Amino acid sequence: MPTIILPEGILGERCDKILSQILPLSRANVRKSFEQCPFECNGKKIHLHDKVYTGDIVTYEAIDLPLGKNSKCNLCLDIVFEDKDLIIINKPAGIVIHPGVNVRGKTLQEYVLEHCALSSLGQEGRSGVVHRLDKDTTGVIIFAKSDRAFTRLVRNFACHTIEKRYVCIIQGTPALNTGTIEIPIARQTHDKIRMIACPSGKSAKTTWIVRKRFEHFTLVDVRIHTGRTHQIRVHMSYIGHPIGGDLTYGYGGDFIFPRVMLHAESIALAHPLTGENLSFTAPLPRDFSETLENLYSTNGEKK
Repeated sequence: MPTIILPEGILGERCDKILSQILPLSRANVRKSFEQCPFECNGKKIHLHDKVYTGDIVTYEAIDLPLGKNSKCNLCLDIVFEDKDLIIINKPAGIVIHPGVNVRGKTLQEYVLEHCALSSLGQEGRSGVVHRLDKDTTGVIIFAKSDRAFTRLVRNFACHTIEKRYVCIIQGTPALNTGTIEIPIARQTHDKIRMIACPSGKSAKTTWIVRKRFEHFTLVDVRIHTGRTHQIRVHMSYIGHPIGGDLTYGYGGDFIFPRVMLHAESIALAHPLTGENLSFTAPLPRDFSETLENLYSTNGEKK
C-alpha cells in the first residue's frame, strides 16, 4: 500500500485538505477515496476530517478514480510522433497503459483509441499495446496502429533491438560512476504485484551511469537491455539504491517524492515497416524537474 510521511509545517489540519495538496487528486476525489477504501494514520484508521501533523505516516489503497474535466489526463495527448503504422506518446504520471481486472478509470490506450485506430492484434483489451510503462512512470511509449507494425514491433522488443533509456533518482550515492546489473527477475509467489531478483527468474540486464550526485540521492541514466516487469525498480533496489519514492521496493528516506521518480527519456528503433532509424526523446515532466531543483537547493547549488 502507498505510504506518505507528512512533511514539515502541518500542525493539526484536516486530513482531506492535506492529502489533496500532496496527492495528484482534488479534495473531492480524496473524499471519494475515503469512501471506497480505508486510510490509516500511524497504523490506525483515520477519517477525512481528522487532524494530521508533521511526521504522521498515512497509508492508503491506491485506486483509480474517474478523471475530472481539469485532469491532466483529459488534456490532448502529447504525441511525439505519428504515421499510419505507429504512434508514440509522451505518457504522463498516474495513468495505466491498458485495461485490466483491477484497473479503474480511463487508460492511456483508451485515450489513444479516441484519437486513432490501433492494431487489432494483442491480448484481449490490449490491442495495439507492444510494451508498457508503470502507472507512475512517465515518458515515451509506442502503440502499433497497423497489424504489420504490431507483429514486427513485438518481435523487435523480444529481440532487444529497440533501445530504451530512462532517467531516475535513486536513494544513496553509488561508489562507482557506472555499472551493469545482470540478475534474473521473477514474480514473487506470495505477491502477484511485486517482482524479485532471484536465480530462478528470467534473465534481465540493466546498465546505469551517474549523471549527478547529491548529498543523499543520485540522478542516474539507465538503459535496459531486457524488458522485465519492474526491471529498473527491482535492479536498483537489489544493489541497495531503490528509486526515490518507490515504497514497494525499499525507498525509506525522509525526503518526500511526489511519485516513483522514473522517466522513460528516450527510445530508438528502426521503423517497423520502412526500416528508417528513428529516435525520440521526452523532456523531464514538471514534477521531476521541480524535485531536481529541490535537490540542487539542498546541495546549495542552482540547476
